[in-house]
Amino acid sequence: MIAKHVLALSLGTLALGIAEFSMMSILLPTAGDLGVSVPEAGHFIAAYAAGVCAGVVLMTLFGRSVPLKRLLLILCAVIVLGNAVTVFAPNYGFMIASRFISGLPHGAFFGVGSIVCAELSRPGETSRDVCLMVAGMTIANLAGVPLASFLAWAVSWRAAFVIAAGAGLATLLAVKCWVPALPALPNKGFAAQFRFLGAFEPWLVLFAIGLGNGGFFAYYSYVNPVIEHVAGIPASLMWVVITLAGAGMVGGSLFCAKIAPNYSNPALAAFGQGVLFIALVALFFLAHWAPAAVFLTTLVAACAFFVSGPQQVMMIENAKEGRILAAALCQCSFNAGNALGAWLGGLPIAAGKSAEWSAMPGIFLALAGFGLLFAKWMIHTTRTRERLEGRIAALKDQVEDQKAELGRR
Repeated sequence: MIAKHVLALSLGTLALGIAEFSMMSILLPTAGDLGVSVPEAGHFIAAYAAGVCAGVVLMTLFGRSVPLKRLLLILCAVIVLGNAVTVFAPNYGFMIASRFISGLPHGAFFGVGSIVCAELSRPGETSRDVCLMVAGMTIANLAGVPLASFLAWAVSWRAAFVIAAGAGLATLLAVKCWVPALPALPNKGFAAQFRFLGAFEPWLVLFAIGLGNGGFFAYYSYVNPVIEHVAGIPASLMWVVITLAGAGMVGGSLFCAKIAPNYSNPALAAFGQGVLFIALVALFFLAHWAPAAVFLTTLVAACAFFVSGPQQVMMIENAKEGRILAAALCQCSFNAGNALGAWLGGLPIAAGKSAEWSAMPGIFLALAGFGLLFAKWMIHTTRTRERLEGRIAALKDQVEDQKAELGRR
């Protein structure tokens, strides 16, 4: 059974998912209504990503002494504010500002939410609860984004942000009712939040997130031309492919939540990233075959969100005073990978290659991400074995001491 506080947090990631990903599906009507070019409308996506990174900085500066539940409520209020203001954006400058505000709570919400899951979950179930929290964003891609796209055509592009603001308000009420009061994390000063970054392993995870998600977005940013122009699927069925990809995201997150108690987080993350790499290789060679293109698109989407929960937990489990910052940095790395992947995936197409070549940079990015996660898995395995050997040696010493004591008697 899913705890109520996890449901409240997943509702928040649903709101954030609609706010972030809807913009990509309504770019044309937004540009037309505001009187800007499509490249200029693309700045609205970049403004949100900039807000994500700025929000992490603000939380690091001002959020470390705020009780966790109160911090969540503040973040929910900003979700509502940013998206409600976007509904009434009259021009380019106003839209940039409102999208920036909408992005501010994104990374911080994931950070605080991951800590709340860790504080309230039963032993061995932190990864499961974090995966279920992340599932809200996958449901946004399955249902919220297609709905926003439809309403942009039927009513107005502004309807997408009405939905996001409404989901944010529902999250605020759910957090108030279902998340128990939790104190602020121990505040040992500003610098203490960054102490965990002095170790090697957090950087492994952060770069793995950026490179791995870059591999996904190198392909997924150009999924439309791949499906229509290469696989030959009619434009009228594109919504079916996007819906299946959204279902893959939901399935990947929920499947990881189901098996998480049985495996270590490094093992789960390395496995998911490895499958993502293999699926991208297969996509490059099989994109012309429509059934394979649709199946593999769904699979890469599933893998991208399968790894999300374990990566979040790997970042926070040894961060101590910097746990909120650690989880929030995951979202910064995710957005950096989004931008990097979209840019690199577009280079072969700009050079005149067909659209499936967008997967080629993604293959190398995904492979690099897998290499880093595999290294993390090996480090974890070695340390686990050393701890086990140490315990066995201690037990042997204890038995020998007891034998010696019996001999003296």
